[in-house]
Amino acid sequence: MFVKIFQSIKNNKQFQNFSIYGIGQLFNLITPLLIAPYIIKLCGEEGFGKAGIGLSFAFILTVLVDFASGINGVKEISVNRNQPEIVQSIATTLFSIKLISLLIVLLISSVLIFNISFLYQEKELFFLSLIILVSQALNPTWFLQGIEKFKVISVITISGKILYIIMVLLLISKSKDYIFVNFYFGLSAIIANSFCLYWLVKRKHLVITHPNKREIISTFKRDYKLTFSQLLLSLQQYSPILLVGYFGNSLLAGQYKIIEQIIMIFRTYLQVLFNFIYPRVCYLLAQNTQNGIRKWLLFNGANFTIVLISTLLIFIFSPEILSYFNVSDQNNLSFYLKLASFIPLLFAINIPLQQLVLAFNLQKQYVNITIWISVFLVASIATTFSLWQLTGIFILLMITEAIVVILYLYTLRNKVFKKSIL
Repeated sequence: MFVKIFQSIKNNKQFQNFSIYGIGQLFNLITPLLIAPYIIKLCGEEGFGKAGIGLSFAFILTVLVDFASGINGVKEISVNRNQPEIVQSIATTLFSIKLISLLIVLLISSVLIFNISFLYQEKELFFLSLIILVSQALNPTWFLQGIEKFKVISVITISGKILYIIMVLLLISKSKDYIFVNFYFGLSAIIANSFCLYWLVKRKHLVITHPNKREIISTFKRDYKLTFSQLLLSLQQYSPILLVGYFGNSLLAGQYKIIEQIIMIFRTYLQVLFNFIYPRVCYLLAQNTQNGIRKWLLFNGANFTIVLISTLLIFIFSPEILSYFNVSDQNNLSFYLKLASFIPLLFAINIPLQQLVLAFNLQKQYVNITIWISVFLVASIATTFSLWQLTGIFILLMITEAIVVILYLYTLRNKVFKKSIL
């Protein structure tokens, strides 16, 4: 009996895709943990903090380069995957928009770096970090998700991360080399993404046609509000370390980055699951709403249990975990880590609900929630940091995530709960 069940699971296409995709994304989870102690040892917590600030600056801007391709792009490719001509038209339009956005964002970024003293003080770091934007413009992951080529995603993810690790270990050798950490991150991704694009074109999975100006304008009008909301969501995720560096110092930013590195494993893990099942959720909800909600609930309920057990272990073994990073102030950081260990539980509710909000095309409500929450978080950190510092930031992050959960539930009240009851 158990053998049959195991064989059934093993032969399930969705399980096979998830396993292949999961192996690749596992590298996304462990790579920062593998290189963080090495960077801290050579560059110190202060250098680690500066690199983290530069990385967050670049990650915030990548949302503008993506231009909602990771959401609407994946959805459109997935829904039309049996119509090759439409798929290629969508791909050409979105790649064109990404390249146009890249040029605009690079120009705006350069102006900001030269005119904001906080950024100009570390101009080499921030300019070198902008290579991440180029890698994101070339990133075909959203297209591969839509056509469900998960093995290819794993290959480019693993090869890119291995190349990044090699670059860091061979080329980072002194304290001032923190300015190159993000550059190697972006360069390794560019190399992996370029090979993948070549493979897609050669195999004719991707046929780049002449861009249709009307389609580009139409897509821009459709997605600019969602892109703006994603920018604010990115600010919500990545601005805390920028604010710590601005209102505090690089040492505090480094300490925050260490805690964030551990906690954000869960957000990355949950976002990976989001990316994997989002096309399927959209498809299932379009076919049968009740069945789609039931499978969404089953999967995410089991996932919440995994996150709960994991966060409990982090809470209990926080000193042992921090000893791996060679931190200078283990007692304080242990307190911060225990406090922050509650945040992933809210991630595990928030991100699946976000998936439903987007799948039900409640984008207007999603944009409004994101706007107000982002403004609330940034304003709260800016006004309270001098009083509570890192303790206040982790408390505010918990409050923010809890409010988002409540607002998502309220937004979905007529879409999910009434249908589930019926």
